[in-house]
Amino acid sequence: MKKHQLRISDTGAVKRIFYLFLLSIPLCLAGCSSDDDGEGDGGEEPGGDAPVSYVLGSGNTNMPSSGTIIAQYGDAPAGSEIRRLVDDDADTKYVTYHSSFYINWNGNSSKAVTGYSLTSAADTPEMDPKSWMLYGSNDNATWTKLDTRDNQSFEARKEEKNYEVDNATAYRYYRLSIEANNGGAATQIAEWKLVAVRSYTENINDLISSKGSSTFSAITPMGKQHENDLEATAADLKWLADPAEEPEPFGDNGTKMAWNTFNVVSLYPNGNAVPSDVNQRWVGDCCACAVFASMAYMYPRFIKHIIKDNMDKTYTVTMYDPKGKQIPVGVGGDYFIGNSGDLGALGGRNKEVTWATILEKAMMKWRQVYLGSSNVGGIGTEYVSAIFTGDGESVGFGANVLIADDLKRAVEVSLKQGRLVIGGFTRGGEQVDENWQTTSAHAFTFILPDDDSHLFKMRNPWGGTTDGVMKVKDDNRIPPLIDLRICAPGAAKNYGVGPDLGGYIPNY
Repeated sequence: MKKHQLRISDTGAVKRIFYLFLLSIPLCLAGCSSDDDGEGDGGEEPGGDAPVSYVLGSGNTNMPSSGTIIAQYGDAPAGSEIRRLVDDDADTKYVTYHSSFYINWNGNSSKAVTGYSLTSAADTPEMDPKSWMLYGSNDNATWTKLDTRDNQSFEARKEEKNYEVDNATAYRYYRLSIEANNGGAATQIAEWKLVAVRSYTENINDLISSKGSSTFSAITPMGKQHENDLEATAADLKWLADPAEEPEPFGDNGTKMAWNTFNVVSLYPNGNAVPSDVNQRWVGDCCACAVFASMAYMYPRFIKHIIKDNMDKTYTVTMYDPKGKQIPVGVGGDYFIGNSGDLGALGGRNKEVTWATILEKAMMKWRQVYLGSSNVGGIGTEYVSAIFTGDGESVGFGANVLIADDLKRAVEVSLKQGRLVIGGFTRGGEQVDENWQTTSAHAFTFILPDDDSHLFKMRNPWGGTTDGVMKVKDDNRIPPLIDLRICAPGAAKNYGVGPDLGGYIPNY
């Protein structure tokens, strides 16, 4: 894509020069040489037509570094200031009484932004942005156009729309220039996020082209596995979104499931989402369990992002329909598969309800609408990952297709690229390490090794000893039994750590 440059005129009079001077002040206040400064109050909000700013610290979830966000106009009403645009909360919003304006991100370090997202506010669709452009700059004067979007439509409230950017250049400054809204007297945006994933240059393209299979679809971003799913009616979507509506009981392994009430103490008993929160119980959905554990290993912040606590013992999970459109799925938060106090749904290592229990139930409701049955037994890896991330592209490698070194490379590179890696064994009963044997027809989560003496680690969603984590060596016995499914991260990629991903130590 050809990039266009925009230069602020040198003959634009004193007013424009003065404005450029104002833009430089917040950056200096933020500490332009450090990425470790804390969050400040930014001096909001003077009001009127003067630029206003807010200082955002490192570790924030919206921007790829610390820095300063600057609004062109200071007319935001109280409670809807510019800081609301970067607070990672879709229930708040930034408002300006203009339909054409821009917002600058003055980063404290240069980043190559490869994607961004905008989230609609909770109300008033006519105030949504409709057309905009994204620019990058390294001097705050010459701007390179990176992306243009016209006639965009948010089909739901608090909907996050993600956009990829064909950009490999690291810029210090980014500008979101809103050109029009949907006709409202003001414009509102709940969230703006810039994505700058650290590059990892190694790839496995040679392995994919010669030995892999793909689920890519030209029909839907959800992959060919979702091409023939059912379509939802307006009534179906209403039913999905209502936490009071329960999925139908189903039979699995010859047993009809029962539903009972369970007390929910905390969805995150370890403070964050971790793989040990995912322990398979009565339901034969090992692939889904392995996907959830992989998400917890790589993208714990994403899990918290897609599960909203409604504060009334119900939850709303953000999922994707078979066409790749975001949809809300409501879950009653204390009614799950089980009996006599014994949780039969997947849950924590002490049989407690966790975030994974919520995702499993949301998946049951999703499947009832789009596949005609709430039974999630036997549901496939690539099918599950797509409905939570919005991307169904995946690559598969059969057993005994890759030699051990290539198997190790495929797992390591894919994980460091942010892809979910799930697999299994074609034969059971083979000793892997001192604690675990292989299990056939079962899915495992792949994890980076702790040392060079192992190819990788694999986690059994049954949990148990060592949280189900087994260490795989190149012993000429086990590697030929392993098959792989490598899934694109979709929307989760905004929430990972990339090449800095490390191993996993069970918190026992």
